[in-house]
Amino acid sequence: MIAPDRSTATVPRSQGAFLVGGAFGVPDGHHRGWIVVLSYVNFQSPTPVRALVIDADPRTRPLITELSKLGFEVYAASRGRFAIPVGRSTRPDVVVLSVALPYDEGLETYDGLRAAGVNAPVLFLSGDDDPRAGTAVRRVMTNADGHVTKPFALADALARLQELMARDLADESRLLRSGNLTVHAERRAVWRDGSRVKLSLREFELLSCLMDNAGQVVTKKQILERVWGTPSRSGVVETYVYYLRRKLGDESQSLIRTVRGVGYTMPRG
Repeated sequence: MIAPDRSTATVPRSQGAFLVGGAFGVPDGHHRGWIVVLSYVNFQSPTPVRALVIDADPRTRPLITELSKLGFEVYAASRGRFAIPVGRSTRPDVVVLSVALPYDEGLETYDGLRAAGVNAPVLFLSGDDDPRAGTAVRRVMTNADGHVTKPFALADALARLQELMARDLADESRLLRSGNLTVHAERRAVWRDGSRVKLSLREFELLSCLMDNAGQVVTKKQILERVWGTPSRSGVVETYVYYLRRKLGDESQSLIRTVRGVGYTMPRG
């Protein structure tokens, strides 16, 4: 069984709730597209792992339901052109992608997600009666991706997703570390002491700026130029450093240290 977040996986059902974030029908000729957001929110640790499922086949719906029960925040789309902007904005931790999408969008969607900066591992789905699709998948997939054929056993698909995510997190070359803080820059994901920390985009960019320069003092001017892109008021830097420290539980300022009159620094390693 997948446990994407230990705190999420062990919380009793009474401490959370299922939320349907939206279901939208989009007319498109003979095909009707939709996007659904479904998640089981743990009120004690509301930072679920994000999964993007792209498939119009009803046989995939049990997988969507099971992922939400396991604590994932699930974004499901029936068309690749709807899924790509969702992937760009949500930065999923794992993607499930059917190659049998309307208008043969499957492999085009894979390329579109990668071009949009979605670098999460992808589990491809293809029919066991379509060997050409399976061959096409094997040509484009990388070592970080996986492939199962329909019809599939739910337990097998879940186990494959667990394997892909575990392999992705074990790739140390994609992680930044500072003390007990770990950052996956491509996925905009942050953990402290193994627990996921939810940051806004601006907070994440500020943290990345400091971690990229760990062991050095970063001036407020340098932070403004990289994070805000303009020489804005320096007071905004102090405000966001305060937000960041609060979310990271860094009241002692052992992670983000102030260098008075200059800027901030983080320890290396």
